[in-house]
Amino acid sequence: MKPEWLTRYFTTRKGRGCVAEILTPSHPLSFPSRESGPDAACVILSVEPPLALLDLRCRDKAALNAFLNEPTGLGSSTVAARKTNPKASLSRLGPDWWQLRCHSRALADHLLDKADDTLVAVTDISDAYVAICLSGSRVRDVLAKAATIDLHREAFPVDSVARTLLGRVTVIVTCTKADSGGAFDIVVSRSNARFLWNWLIDAAREYGYTLKSAPEA
Repeated sequence: MKPEWLTRYFTTRKGRGCVAEILTPSHPLSFPSRESGPDAACVILSVEPPLALLDLRCRDKAALNAFLNEPTGLGSSTVAARKTNPKASLSRLGPDWWQLRCHSRALADHLLDKADDTLVAVTDISDAYVAICLSGSRVRDVLAKAATIDLHREAFPVDSVARTLLGRVTVIVTCTKADSGGAFDIVVSRSNARFLWNWLIDAAREYGYTLKSAPEA
């Protein structure tokens, strides 16, 4: 069943009245799963479920921690690092800039309602971005073809976060796992998602890859 928050409404004029109709959102990476190349397990590309993503700006770290601690159990980390728990993941992208990925839409809505009484500027950017997961034994080799930062496991360990260019597209990259070659979470704007996805497929072609389709809304 489609979650209620994924349903968008608009009105059309019929005769003298307006009738609400439902728009069904389409995922920019809707495609069938498939395998290709010499070893399909070398690189695995999968599309993450729809995001509940909040952009947070605040100059007072104590105010940010007070805003987040009770509903999420999280507090600010150092710059370019992530904290995560079963409720949410908090990435610090700059001195006054964080992004919070909530693991439920209800949590995101609760924080948006709470934002009016805090010093934290909160913006819902869920519909503007898509998350891609890359894993496998050759994933770092694929990313090294176009990443503008060093993603070696010693320079970019688990829970490291960076906003960078990848294949000429601005992304936010997070290392989520170190073993078996590693795993990376890439958040990209919805308008650039298909371009980046095709670029990653081309970069992985020499090793072999598995594509996992977008989850159904």
